[in-house]
Amino acid sequence: MGKRRPLLRKRQREETRQRIIEAAFRVFVRKGFKGTSNREIAREAGISPGLIYWYFPSKEELFRAVVEAKAFVFPLQQMARTLREVPPQEFLARVVEIGITLARDPAIVAAMRLLLPEAIRNERVRRVFVARAIRPGLRAVAGYLAAQQAKGLLRPMDPEVGARLWMGLLLSQILLSDLLRIPSPAPTDRLLTEALKVYLHGVLARAPSPS
Repeated sequence: MGKRRPLLRKRQREETRQRIIEAAFRVFVRKGFKGTSNREIAREAGISPGLIYWYFPSKEELFRAVVEAKAFVFPLQQMARTLREVPPQEFLARVVEIGITLARDPAIVAAMRLLLPEAIRNERVRRVFVARAIRPGLRAVAGYLAAQQAKGLLRPMDPEVGARLWMGLLLSQILLSDLLRIPSPAPTDRLLTEALKVYLHGVLARAPSPS
């Protein structure tokens, strides 16, 4: 019985932490980072305002937790580790699958609508967004590309440049279709699949022509 109580308390603390993060996300989406107060987040979470500070010393720390919870960087980092040996066609196709899944998730689209404008307007938010979401994703892809170059499967190039071009191809389609709501000539999944073909055409190593 004595051993179960610490585990129960730990689980309850984690549940409360997650409830605060989800409540903060909903309020941030409605009011933006600057317009949101901890009192409003506490009301949304159904807790006292003081309890938020026990978990998150500042609003920036809470926003950082929201970014980490809603960003797609963590499955991407895991893929870069576990799928390091698969060929580029398979790895990048899996990244496209993640992108398609995210584009169909209203919560993720709402997160992007929150994060991008806030990152443009607010320097503190921009630093959090870049450090916690963008840069780790770019590093994960660049590391994978470098490993594939070492095998001779990709043409010589700066892996960081290759990662940025690849992520730009994907994110730009989500930005245009789901954030700016510009009518698309094709569904998002088809756009991302075509982006994959274009990218692979440019980066795959060419087999030497027979003499």
